[in-house]
Amino acid sequence: MRDNADDARRIAMFEPRGHRDMYGAILLPPFRPDADMAVLFMHNEGYSTMCGHGIIAVTTALVEERLFPAASPETAIRFETPAGLVTARAQVRADGRAGPEVERVRFTNVPSYLAARDIPLRLDGVELSGPVATTGVLRVDAAFGGAYYGIVAAADLGLRVVPAQLDRLRRAGAAITDLLRRQHRPLHPTDPDLNFVYGTIIVDEVPASSPDGRARDADIRNVTIFADAEVDRSPCGSGTSSLLAERLARGRLALCLDLVIAGITG
Repeated sequence: MRDNADDARRIAMFEPRGHRDMYGAILLPPFRPDADMAVLFMHNEGYSTMCGHGIIAVTTALVEERLFPAASPETAIRFETPAGLVTARAQVRADGRAGPEVERVRFTNVPSYLAARDIPLRLDGVELSGPVATTGVLRVDAAFGGAYYGIVAAADLGLRVVPAQLDRLRRAGAAITDLLRRQHRPLHPTDPDLNFVYGTIIVDEVPASSPDGRARDADIRNVTIFADAEVDRSPCGSGTSSLLAERLARGRLALCLDLVIAGITG
């Protein structure tokens, strides 16, 4: 796609039709026999190996635009992604001549895991806060949820995950991703094409005191910075899978419990 048809991405993602945080999906016939269709996600820099909020959006569009046969009360679509098979299940309400209406979507992602913990980073041009400011070393976890992410605490950066601090969050996340890519190469257990850091998740552990008053009932609030300093306004689906794996591995989340995550928009 990048070598032969990248104009399609540039036309759809860039202004005047898109913007720097635009995200898109290209649907293709599947290669593997257990998939209904293949999907390749795209953004301001190139292409993604997996995207959870993209899966939710594409599933909704396929059902409501009648591009995939809908079944009520639930429609399952098996997507082939570069990261593996992802199965989406849409809760569908039949609406007569108006067509099917999707009420919610859940998906089963690829296996997720904590890849590395406490990677030490010394960042130039990024202000640190609290105990890490004394040492000058930021500790970053790396986890996989369809792509590899660095995971850092917003408090270590002296930041809150709110729209008013978006520029600082964007700069910090991009700098962490860049340094991680240069100093740390993750190793996927089965697919070497996935051996790269995709982005950074900045986690606010105390949304109950969010200065903008949004999503104060969430357990955590995060923002993912990826590609060319692009901002994910959702809680990030593959990032959420990475966070779940990281918190479970660190003993911060028990099995069979819910974790309510808010994105930067609340």
